[in-house]
Amino acid sequence: MTPHTPEEEIEEWDWTTARPTGRPVPRRRAHREGIAHEGVHLWVFRLDREDPELLFQHRAANKDMYPSCLDITVGGHVPFGTAENKIQKEAFEEIGIAPEERDLVDLGYFRYEEFEPGRIHREFQRVWLYRDERALDGYRFTDGEVDAIAAVPVYAVEGMLRTDMGFLAEWCAGGRIETRELSRKDFHPLLFAPSMAAYMDVVIGAVKEYARRGAVSVRMPAP
Repeated sequence: MTPHTPEEEIEEWDWTTARPTGRPVPRRRAHREGIAHEGVHLWVFRLDREDPELLFQHRAANKDMYPSCLDITVGGHVPFGTAENKIQKEAFEEIGIAPEERDLVDLGYFRYEEFEPGRIHREFQRVWLYRDERALDGYRFTDGEVDAIAAVPVYAVEGMLRTDMGFLAEWCAGGRIETRELSRKDFHPLLFAPSMAAYMDVVIGAVKEYARRGAVSVRMPAP
């Protein structure tokens, strides 16, 4: 008999006050019932090319939701009771890096709400930037949920927020770097949803500001 594996628990947050409650809730129940919780996002970017680039992970084909789509560099939930290093575990599992806290640029929290059949996703998303100039074949995919990584010029991300467009991007899978032509169809569709417009504006603005002056002042709208 296969031993029962306890379901991951995350912390319930109050949707009105945007504060943690200290109460654990099973992850699937939180999504089923729309119980607010904390999520973590890490955007890795590069500046040593002609244009600033954002890195996107490629979700594996076996993912339940949005398989084979390019998505935020690293994203996940915070296990209940975790108070520090909230993004490092996800970053190591998904792309093989564990950035020091001092090297992260904190963009704050974004209040996010998404409705799908059988699923209500209410999340306070903690968002960080991290500059990393390593080549794409320096990332490792260890959890089976990510199978490639792409470096997308910021101008292309901006363009796709307005309209569909094709462009060339560096891509790495299985340790092999190549150039691919990409367009909106290759990305997680919710990145271009109206509900994410303010979020994406902040991420793009922060990378461009960092490229100009080596620091960031923009933040996510107060949740």
